[in-house]
Amino acid sequence: MNLPRPLGSLGAGFTRIRLVNIRELLGHRLRVTTSLLVVVVSSALLVAVLGTYGSLTSSVQKLSATISGTADLEIAGIVDSGVSDELLGEIRRDVPAARSVVPLINSPVFVDGERTTVLGSDNNITAISGGLRDAVSEAAGGEGADLTTLMSGISVGKATGLQKGQQVSINGVDTTVTMVIDAPEADTINGGRFIFAYLGLAQELTAHEGSVDSILVTKEPGTTTDQLREQLNSVVDGRAVVVNPDFRAKQAETASSVTRNSTLLVSLISLVIAGFLVFNTMNMAVASRRSSIAMIRALGGRRGPLVADLIGEAALFGLVGGLIGVPVGVLAGRWAIGQLPDALSSYGATVEFALPVYAAPAAVIACVLACCGASVLAARSVFTVSPIEAMSSSAAADARPGRGVAVKVCAVLGIALIVLGWIMANTIKGQVVATAGIVFCIGMLLVAFAITKPLVAAVSALAGRLGGPGTLSAVNTERAPRRAWATLMTVAVAITVGLCTSGVMNNLVSSITASLDGLADTDFYVSSQEKSSIPDGPIIDPAVTAAVARVPGVERVVGGQWASINVGESRVMFQGLSPGTTAPFIRKGSPEVIDEVLAGRGIIMSRTLASNLGVTTGDDVEIASPTGYHTLPVLQLVDYVTVNSGTAAISHELLSEWFNRPGDTYLQVTAAPGVDKEQLRGALEAAAAGATTMPINVYTGQEGLDATKASVEQSGAFAIAIQWIVAVVAAIALLNTLLLSVIERKRELGVLRAMGASRKFVQRMVLAEAAAVAAIGSLLGVVMGTGLHIVGNKILTQTTSVQVQYSPQLVIGLYVVTAFALCFAGAFFPAARAGRMNISEAILTE
Repeated sequence: MNLPRPLGSLGAGFTRIRLVNIRELLGHRLRVTTSLLVVVVSSALLVAVLGTYGSLTSSVQKLSATISGTADLEIAGIVDSGVSDELLGEIRRDVPAARSVVPLINSPVFVDGERTTVLGSDNNITAISGGLRDAVSEAAGGEGADLTTLMSGISVGKATGLQKGQQVSINGVDTTVTMVIDAPEADTINGGRFIFAYLGLAQELTAHEGSVDSILVTKEPGTTTDQLREQLNSVVDGRAVVVNPDFRAKQAETASSVTRNSTLLVSLISLVIAGFLVFNTMNMAVASRRSSIAMIRALGGRRGPLVADLIGEAALFGLVGGLIGVPVGVLAGRWAIGQLPDALSSYGATVEFALPVYAAPAAVIACVLACCGASVLAARSVFTVSPIEAMSSSAAADARPGRGVAVKVCAVLGIALIVLGWIMANTIKGQVVATAGIVFCIGMLLVAFAITKPLVAAVSALAGRLGGPGTLSAVNTERAPRRAWATLMTVAVAITVGLCTSGVMNNLVSSITASLDGLADTDFYVSSQEKSSIPDGPIIDPAVTAAVARVPGVERVVGGQWASINVGESRVMFQGLSPGTTAPFIRKGSPEVIDEVLAGRGIIMSRTLASNLGVTTGDDVEIASPTGYHTLPVLQLVDYVTVNSGTAAISHELLSEWFNRPGDTYLQVTAAPGVDKEQLRGALEAAAAGATTMPINVYTGQEGLDATKASVEQSGAFAIAIQWIVAVVAAIALLNTLLLSVIERKRELGVLRAMGASRKFVQRMVLAEAAAVAAIGSLLGVVMGTGLHIVGNKILTQTTSVQVQYSPQLVIGLYVVTAFALCFAGAFFPAARAGRMNISEAILTE
């Protein structure tokens, strides 16, 4: 009975899929599992990277939206001393485009030793619909609640642990908890650890008498935001900054630049390599089916339907692996977020893992495309061999490493991309420079493909020196150059990622340490911040300074100050230097320049800040402050690491006077000669604790430097984790490739056994090939890894605020040893399988 043509085509297609695809998958479960694992891990890597990258700023964005609501603009204080109440009145009086003007307190205090955010406003907050207002209104009994009822006490987030009716003293102010806010909107504010009070009480709690932290403004109907901004700037006149309400999110993005940029760089490179491994795995899996495909071709099967079947299978493979990898990537991303330093704590935000909506689809699509692309190219290589030739086990489909034209094109294009990547890394500014790593990496992979013949010849020559088993493995290598290249490239890319990641992170840490030369010179620091943080406030109680100076064994106490300053929407760190201080700026600046800075006649700044402000040595820079505009000449530019938009130093006296911040945020304590420093530390801690209720930290200069280094290393924790993820992918891919090589030679190995070769001889032949591949792959990996390491340093130099200097890594030997271990571990099971092979079955294998 003849079936209609459509049904006949479907029947034929199903038969092909059953014979070529399904039978192959069911018959090689181990190979299918290892190949699928490569896809799963690649998908998980992409999801984890995208989720971690977005999480670093999404928490601050949520916080900004919760607090500012529908405000059109915000007038923010230049420093933490805030904005004068007088300015609040001027805006209400002189800005006709302003519909509502809402004062806001947003400052940290310490409750039971824990950093807690204090938020305060007045009835005008009801004019701004936002999560904060909604949370307070809900806790107070609904939308119509009168916020003036809060004047008698404070509302607190549930995470504070305070209870309704509880009496509490904050900064010497006694108050009562009137309500506990447990609304979902409240969790975005410092993880629910916050206090909300009516404006007057909030000012008392935060020592903001006569000032607020910022002012939220909405515009009148029919007025544009630009018109409102223009009127506000006219009234503010440099005493504060007029910014968009989401400016803190932009600052947070800059503050996490070291973490984000190092992670992004390694992630992008790793994704390229993971994609290559997916391609490699699928390429080998499809190429291994050449006999069954050739059989169908010999029976009249057309290329088009066969290719379509392979692509369909690969798409399904990528889809399943990509979907499985999504939840794995989410778990990996959540773990990575937990390992990162809390660089956003000063913004009152808690970093939470947030997966962008596009992350999962992007990961699945990328896996599907990689698998399909690999299948197409693999199928093309199979179909270049005639059906009769491909059915012969003695003629491998990959016996020809590549046509001359393709090799030349890859060589030229690869070299061009390497040169382009180098130029991009040295010239492009901003985040886009990270793409230079991708361009450089792809260029190296193309060049590696172009030199397939020399690489395979090197593997064959080395294997031939490993005795009788090695001589036979050399012959096998020469007959299957594509497989040999794929295996050694798997080793090479694993070493490349390892050397690049560890090298870049180690150089970054060492360069940052060098830029902080002088930080460890001080015997002890007394600060209101932890040793891993910049001591930018709050101001230390003068009683603490006096108590510390009276401690026996203290030779000298020098006060200093760090201030976080808003320059437009950017955040800049200023250090106030006092005579006798020891600081990295003192080491970096020339003695003449430092004398001028201490005398208040100039400023020294980081190259990053100078670039952002568009100034250079000798230029005058205008500095906006709560006391008006001030001008200083730029005396010197230096390399100085910062987590913000730049760093500068002026005299302590000017910093205190211009920015209304009299006092010190840290003390440098010099011990008298011969004093037991451990005992002195205890005495300093006791003296500070007895002089104030504010938490005070005492640590040595070396501890401060070590904490900074640890923070940078922790920032690269995810980058290191990515390195190990790719190493796992490479190990799985290597096992898969070596296993395929044994399966491909099943008949040949059976013939050897029939001719009298022992099991041990066959096993040694497989291991000899693995050893040769490991050696050449390691050498290539060291070359590629070193090149990518140098380019990575260039990229981080462009995206961070420190000159990352290249230095070779002593761990190269460790990576080579690890590569050999991976190769032998990957070859052990295939070698054992080859040795246990049934001779009769192997010889009869088609």
